Amino acid sequence: MRFASIGSRDGSRPRHSTEGRIANRAAGFTLLETLTALAILAIALVSLFDAQMRGLRAASAADSYAQARLLGQALLTDTVSGWKGGLTSRSGRQGRFNWSIDVTPAQAPWAEIKSKMKWRLNHVRVTVAWDQNRTIVLDTLKLGRAL
Repeated sequence: MRFASIGSRDGSRPRHSTEGRIANRAAGFTLLETLTALAILAIALVSLFDAQMRGLRAASAADSYAQARLLGQALLTDTVSGWKGGLTSRSGRQGRFNWSIDVTPAQAPWAEIKSKMKWRLNHVRVTVAWDQNRTIVLDTLKLGRAL
């Protein structure tokens, strides 16, 4: 329903001015604006995905390090607790980890023990390696008798 104003003929007419056309044209986005927005969005997503991948790689490296540390500590504990006093060197593989255990006399001057019972201080070293250049080394000292 249209209402006409009293005394004016163009009150009920639709307006066809140039201002209306410009306003209608500016109401949408141009192709250039849309492509620019998509390019900015693509750059932002690529950098987010890159940050996600770096985070996953760091988490994987931390997990491998923790597994190697647990394996090394288990081997060190088994060696020290079950040690009978002899010098030993062994190696093996568990999963993707290569390990080696070396028990040698401690070489430091403070490690010499003068004893009638032939006590000596031994150096126990456990090495766990994985991938190409990842290695963890655990060392401890164990007091025992020379055989």
